[in-house]
Amino acid sequence: MASTTTEQTAIEEIGPGQFRSKVNPGRMGNSKPIAYGGCTLGVATRAAYTTVSPNHRLYSLVGHYLGPASTTERLVCIVHDTRTTKSFTTRRVVVQQAQPTTTGGEEPQQTQMRTCMELIADFHAEEPAAPGKTYSAAPSHAYAGPSDQSETPVVLTSVLTAAETAAAARSRDVFALHERFFESRPCREGVAAQNLNGMLKARPTTQDALPLADRTSAEWMRNKTSLETPADQAAALAFCLDGGLAFLPLTLDRGWLDDVDACSSLDFALRFMTPHPDFNRWHLRERKTIAGGAGRTYSEGRLWDQDGNLVAVMSQQSIMRPKPEKTENKEKASRL
Repeated sequence: MASTTTEQTAIEEIGPGQFRSKVNPGRMGNSKPIAYGGCTLGVATRAAYTTVSPNHRLYSLVGHYLGPASTTERLVCIVHDTRTTKSFTTRRVVVQQAQPTTTGGEEPQQTQMRTCMELIADFHAEEPAAPGKTYSAAPSHAYAGPSDQSETPVVLTSVLTAAETAAAARSRDVFALHERFFESRPCREGVAAQNLNGMLKARPTTQDALPLADRTSAEWMRNKTSLETPADQAAALAFCLDGGLAFLPLTLDRGWLDDVDACSSLDFALRFMTPHPDFNRWHLRERKTIAGGAGRTYSEGRLWDQDGNLVAVMSQQSIMRPKPEKTENKEKASRL
């Protein structure tokens, strides 16, 4: 079991352009042995970084989750050199994992490699900004600084019912991987801190009167252990920023994963606005959902440093499939 993000995303070279994670991916946000997507994304980020010039810095990761990864096998990354120039480097990374195959009801006889992610990683040599063109948008809401926020969600400071206490215990298990790697201060001004990421459905929040697309959740975050290299920084940020976007519309609307039939990320676009992120320091992450429909949602997480500079933006489309409607016959059958 990895104790840091650097260990969780560590890789070893197993052939030309081929790398394997040193540890199995971990679970987060799922009771089944399905890996947290940030594990896959972090390993792929490090594999891409390993193959580029040290004076190039990652600025874009765009890709698709093609299937869930398991927590029982290590990940294999195949890195393709798409472009290498003086100013830009582009790598296509295919992430695979061994999967048992069966014949009928027999026990697994062999394994095959299953692709669970493909991404394009773009790197850029450092260049000066155009005069007067260093700027960034501000957060949607005002949030108190990290020293003025509690280490626990604000809802946990109030009197909880027995059911809410049980939900809080489940929450600690669901997000244990995040708590192992990152120090965080949930912002009391955001929805997630007021309803425990939507797990406490009956709890009202200060943003309930706002349209869903105007509601936000936010937290101050930093890596618990020192990140030493640009690859360490990029992998940790990729790992972190993947979190919570798939089910964010549920959180903001006082709901949880048991309210839908399926909820998981389909694609992602992670863009770095600076060549030198420093996730050893406090950063503010604000998350909001932009649109939903046709069984999908689109949400975004933005990350600022303490000086108000936008550091990174992660956007994702996710599947959000409603529960099937029960017919009268099915309801009768379920009672028998």
